[in-house]
Amino acid sequence: MARDEIKVLGICRFSMIGRGDWKAYSGVPDDELGPVYKAKARELFAPARMEARLASFEHLTLASLRNQSDPDFTLLVVSSDRMPAPYRRRLKEICDPVPQVVLKFVPSMHVTEVVKAHVAETKLALADCVQFRLDDDDCVASGYIRQLKRHARALWGNRAFGISFSRNYYCVTDGPTEGIYDWPCPFFSAGAAIRHPAKTVFEFGHFAIPSRFVSVVDPHVPNIVTHRGDNDTPRHSAQVLRRRGMKPAKEARIRADIDAHFAFLGRRGLALCGFPTEAPPRRSAVAKAA
Repeated sequence: MARDEIKVLGICRFSMIGRGDWKAYSGVPDDELGPVYKAKARELFAPARMEARLASFEHLTLASLRNQSDPDFTLLVVSSDRMPAPYRRRLKEICDPVPQVVLKFVPSMHVTEVVKAHVAETKLALADCVQFRLDDDDCVASGYIRQLKRHARALWGNRAFGISFSRNYYCVTDGPTEGIYDWPCPFFSAGAAIRHPAKTVFEFGHFAIPSRFVSVVDPHVPNIVTHRGDNDTPRHSAQVLRRRGMKPAKEARIRADIDAHFAFLGRRGLALCGFPTEAPPRRSAVAKAA
């Protein structure tokens, strides 16, 4: 395949029940997964959590992908066939208007099996595409796909490679560390991408990708990562956040990035990640108040 014909396949798990990189399934033998699946179903489909995830998926994740400057890609959204029917209908209604989305409700299985089945159905060779992963409460910049292809073209001579956009807004939306943090973190899961001739992006720990393949890290295109108490990753103390290099984000930079990279976010989307929803006061008004 020519470099100008690079295919892009994104994968987003929406309340999927099945193996992957989630901690709940780690080290559990296959014949003991039944009780784990039942427990995860109770947790994932709790009404409060589902309302929060449907909102973040619609107003952050899907908003970012339906507003890409390069619309030539596919987003595979993988969910569980155990999801209650009312939520299945709502998820389908959210996905239907977006032509890039392929929505699948699957039995409990490994996410990699779903990706490979989709690839086989569509006759898309993994060697001909770049795969990226994105969670259902995160979003990428409007130029993400365009820049992803740009880097992929430069790396195409390599059998396998990785790409990361390493500047993240880490938005803690509840709890004692609530706030918006600047977090430079190469190969965080949001938008982490690979090309591999036989394996999927979920067959590699995202932080391990640059130690396995030739990789590019682009610090110029930001992601938005949201975190609330029902994430698979637990809340961390302020000390841990500082140790990881997170610093409170400056409002002026947030506003500049909204204009440059996240102009598609409406008031609901901005509020979901804690970004300012009002225009900044005019200088004259500030001076008068002073």
